[in-house]
Amino acid sequence: MIQRFLLTLLFLCLALRAEAAMVRVLEVVDGRTIVIDRAGSRATVTLAGIALTDEAAARTLLEWTLASTWVMLEEQPNGGAFVYRSPDALFLNRELVLRGFARATLRGVEPEQRVPVTYLGQLRPSGPPPAVEAPAAPKRRSGSGTRRRSPAAPSRSTRRGGS
Repeated sequence: MIQRFLLTLLFLCLALRAEAAMVRVLEVVDGRTIVIDRAGSRATVTLAGIALTDEAAARTLLEWTLASTWVMLEEQPNGGAFVYRSPDALFLNRELVLRGFARATLRGVEPEQRVPVTYLGQLRPSGPPPAVEAPAAPKRRSGSGTRRRSPAAPSRSTRRGGS
């Protein structure tokens, strides 16, 4: 029983091994490169999966969103890293693409091109389609549509000649 528990714990520890590291952003070099503090030493990190289309705007966005913040880096095998801002997990590589400052060059960076749709019922209900009737002509009305009488209007008793 204890051996089984320890073996399960060992497998969980190996499976949950952290692939990404939380680091502090020190400065933004350009629209694609940041300087981080990794274990007390400065390191330069390039954002992976993007090709910049507007360098100045990308740099401004990175300075605005990453100045003195913590980020999680997910190193990519082909070089560079995916950068996620802490604590809201804003995916900076994708944010640059969404705002039009870069285009995606890796599959995981491009945003979904799916339109959110709410299903409200059957598209084609079974049975014959309902008959479409012409709208009825509105009833003719006279007057202002109120039941109140004007103060100048004579009462019924005075119109009939009553006292």
